[in-house]
Amino acid sequence: MRCPKCKHCSVQKHGTPVRFVQPYQCKDCQHIFYPSVRSAIRWGIGILLILGLSPWWVNRGLRLLVARPDNGKPVDAIVVVGRGHDYRERRTQVAVKLWQEGRAPHIFMSGAADAPVLFNLARELGVPDANVSGEACSVTTWENAFYTSRYMPFDRSSSEKPRILLVTDSLHVGRTTLLYRNLGFEVVSHPIRLNFAQWRVHIKREFMAIMYYIGTRQIFPPQPEKLERAGRAAEKRVVKWQCLDMEKAHIPKDRWSSE
Repeated sequence: MRCPKCKHCSVQKHGTPVRFVQPYQCKDCQHIFYPSVRSAIRWGIGILLILGLSPWWVNRGLRLLVARPDNGKPVDAIVVVGRGHDYRERRTQVAVKLWQEGRAPHIFMSGAADAPVLFNLARELGVPDANVSGEACSVTTWENAFYTSRYMPFDRSSSEKPRILLVTDSLHVGRTTLLYRNLGFEVVSHPIRLNFAQWRVHIKREFMAIMYYIGTRQIFPPQPEKLERAGRAAEKRVVKWQCLDMEKAHIPKDRWSSE
């Protein structure tokens, strides 16, 4: 802030605020003045721009735009998307509870490092092998949706879109819902709340992921050419990673060498 009289940059607060407006005094010429309306408008616009582009607003806006809340009706399958070690147990517990309530006949686990662990946790909680399966092939959220559409058991002869109950965290649910919808699913969201420490870790990551997906156009429905390339890569990956077998699935150290 500059002094409007001598243009000196060294100013200090003076006295107490008058009607919520803080007066300032120039240290050089001792002139007392109030911040201009123009300066206040500039600050206000800056704050609005920061808030408008903040990770929270972008994530919240996408979620409100695309996520369909859980209405309690039955669906064709419960899909659990992996997020890492600290989130596996809670997601499995939620999915198994939904299955026990009769919301869907089948649970499908998705995620290269997560699916085998989620699968075994579900069996330990009493879900029979016939009612749970998964893929340990996907390493991105787009691949979660693609491999689920390719390998999840459902009636593929039906003209209706398969209805899924999507279990993931509240920050991830907007982007994930949109990607699964782009791959042909009717998605009902069942987000799991994060604690503050988890939220703080993932809010910026999810914002950057949304920006990346928009920039690379992965946020939009895939073109047939992309689906063909992904299908060819999937055939190789299933053989090399054994990623449809929850007992043998593994990620090779040279995982990108043949793709």
